[in-house]
Amino acid sequence: MNRLWLLLLPEIRQFPDAERDGALRSARGTALDVVELVGMAAALVCVTGLTDYALPETSISTHMVAALLNVVIALPLLALALGPFHLRRLRRGLREQIERRGRR
Repeated sequence: MNRLWLLLLPEIRQFPDAERDGALRSARGTALDVVELVGMAAALVCVTGLTDYALPETSISTHMVAALLNVVIALPLLALALGPFHLRRLRRGLREQIERRGRR
């Protein structure tokens, strides 16, 4: 298991090593809640606003370069803006699995 997952998802340590990958796979199937959906929508709108550009009438190659540069800038911004919501969902999914294991 990646050490980064152990830092970002402390709940995963409550699973035996052999079960961690399966628990993480199961947590990925957890449905998004309202807070996560609204937060992801707001983050997407913010990143879209930050990466919006306007060019004067120029050649198609200038537009292509600008669009490519826009993608290069937007992808890391999207990862930073949407990542916390993904981690929140994973942690919630792991906690739900831990609760189900405790009830048995």
